[in-house]
Amino acid sequence: MSSASCAVRRVPTRIVLRMGLVWVVGACSGGEPTADTDASGPPAGGGVSPSGGGDAPIGAGVSPSPGGASPGPAEPTLDAAPRPSDEVDAAVDCGERASCIGACADLQTDPFNCGACGRTCVLANANAGCVGGECTLGACAAGFFNADGVADNGCEAESICMQGLVCASACGSEGTVDCAGAEPACAPPDELCNSADDDCDGACDEGPVVGCRVPVHRGEGNGHIFTTDLNQAQTPPYHLESAGFFHLYSEPFGGMRPVFLCLKGNGKRFLSSDNACEIGVAPERTLGFWGGAPECGAIALYRLYSEAVGNHFYTISAPERDNAIATYGYRDEGIAGWVWPGP
Repeated sequence: MSSASCAVRRVPTRIVLRMGLVWVVGACSGGEPTADTDASGPPAGGGVSPSGGGDAPIGAGVSPSPGGASPGPAEPTLDAAPRPSDEVDAAVDCGERASCIGACADLQTDPFNCGACGRTCVLANANAGCVGGECTLGACAAGFFNADGVADNGCEAESICMQGLVCASACGSEGTVDCAGAEPACAPPDELCNSADDDCDGACDEGPVVGCRVPVHRGEGNGHIFTTDLNQAQTPPYHLESAGFFHLYSEPFGGMRPVFLCLKGNGKRFLSSDNACEIGVAPERTLGFWGGAPECGAIALYRLYSEAVGNHFYTISAPERDNAIATYGYRDEGIAGWVWPGP
């Protein structure tokens, strides 16, 4: 017999599983025999017959050795081809986040990669979220609600509730129907400037609602002045005693009355709801509006007058009122109106 051998150049050996058989791939370069080895026998020291391009299944096409045993090929080194996703992930630098098939993801908050890459949060009839790497139940779809309180089965109960319809809230404001719970509810609106409790929290016009109430500052000099003009309250002959001493509404609601700043003949100023300033003169300007009753958190503004100095005095403090009467001879003229301590 003529002898043949594998070409000198060899390629890396790897094992491929095909049709239940193990193949050795790339044992020889090209698989062409040379004149040194018997073409019908096993290659020297190898035991694998050439097959086409050099691929041969283990146990099929292996010639026995002279001793009768069938020595297998030399133990190969596995050289598995990299997965495409590994190649992509290796090129992505996600810092502290995870690299999931070429995209960066926060496994603690991403509902498409919640707790692990590719773990998608899907809940029936609901928006799903991800908190701390665990799927969470978000808002229910219109017409469904979570009746059993279990998050894993989503919003499993169907409802005829009509989301967003106008309704009357618990405090009488105009709200909207909310179908998120087991029972339809009327959700109150945000607080408005209207001298009413809109959001049903027991207070009205709090927040503050921008532009709803205006501050009145207290100055002293030629008597006292109460004005919304901070500069006026601290310009001679006045000096500022208290900024934002009380507050008035910028627009009237319910039984509110206007508050006019009036100037007397002696150069001293006072407050009145009379548009002729009680003395037949036009007001300097309108400061705002005070209440006719203790509503919406209003407090009393006491009015006093001293004939000795021809000065009107106003205070929200009952002890200060009493001291002005006892010490300075002021006369109590009752409650001028109801004002607010804050905006």
